[in-house]
Amino acid sequence: MDVFSKDARVTARMLIQDQPITKQQRDAIIRDLNSYREGHKVGGKPMPWAKIAENIGVGSTVVLQTASGTYKGDTDRILRMIDQFLASEDTQRKRPDIRGFQRIKITEHIVGAINQALTRRSIGVITGEPGDGKSAHARWFRDQHDGAVLITCDDADCDAKFVIDELHKAFGFKTYSPHARGKKRELDEYLQKHRNTVILVDEAQKLTNGALEMLRGLHDKSDPENVRNVPIILFGDEHFYEVIVRTRGGDRTPISPQITSRFFPVISLDRDCLDHDADGTRIAGTKYTREDIDKIVKGQRLRIFRPDAIGLAVQLANLPGHGALRLACRVMEIAIDIKRGPQVTADDIRAALVLFIGPSEAKLVREQISAEGPRAAAKAG
Repeated sequence: MDVFSKDARVTARMLIQDQPITKQQRDAIIRDLNSYREGHKVGGKPMPWAKIAENIGVGSTVVLQTASGTYKGDTDRILRMIDQFLASEDTQRKRPDIRGFQRIKITEHIVGAINQALTRRSIGVITGEPGDGKSAHARWFRDQHDGAVLITCDDADCDAKFVIDELHKAFGFKTYSPHARGKKRELDEYLQKHRNTVILVDEAQKLTNGALEMLRGLHDKSDPENVRNVPIILFGDEHFYEVIVRTRGGDRTPISPQITSRFFPVISLDRDCLDHDADGTRIAGTKYTREDIDKIVKGQRLRIFRPDAIGLAVQLANLPGHGALRLACRVMEIAIDIKRGPQVTADDIRAALVLFIGPSEAKLVREQISAEGPRAAAKAG
């Protein structure tokens, strides 16, 4: 807590409360804001003003008028809010991106599967546990590829009507038929003319059978000759994978064989990307190794973790049943904030674990690490 308290004494970059803001300070803040916008692109373009305004906590019109010098309200208050936002972003930027090491292996598997679906013009399926990075990669692909659209299901919006309505909005249709059949026909015509389209669906395990049939129909009709069909990528959980495999094995499931016959590739990040024992149990240490974590640390030109701390982080990252990667990343981030010396030690990792999940749960985790220690250490290096 003593270390945390130091953050409370961090002041804003240049502005002092209750003192008027000079023209030079105003110009500097606006320049910094424009530089921030140019440096944080979305889809290859500067970050939208609406998104910046949302992050600051004011309306987009207020930010635009303040930046142009035409705002008629309390300009000093808005400039202080912008200044505080930029200071916070600057602090965040200087902190190491510990979660970045997630991309070392997971990205290879996810992007590789997406490229297979694009090459074969098929319906790809990528499944994994929460926190494996599926949603983040889906958003990344949408932002990086022209023609890619992303829709996300939830418990309420998951049927065929949801798919039609969301795709209409994603494609930017200005007018469309008020009837479902007419909307479906409009989508078919659009996809036949825009075969560079890629449809991404997050939380696909929540789709109803009718919604899956709708997507299959859109995929099939985008090219009746079955040569350049519009690819569809479904991101779901491990239960979705299990149902697909059972369907292909001949079991009667909620998913029809007609749909699963279009699915390729179908990968499970947990099953296909890790090593397992003969009984199917995941081998500790095969998902994230010392080299994975060390690579990010080296990549940022920082040697902030002692070897004993990295070893403990590796063990945390490979614990089954604890959200593995998320647990290790968050604990490492906290350890950086609370470290007493120039480097993070294993003791800092243990203290951060207690802060994050509490003493009782931390004790259980330590006991689990002790039980799996020799095998995990040997496998992780």
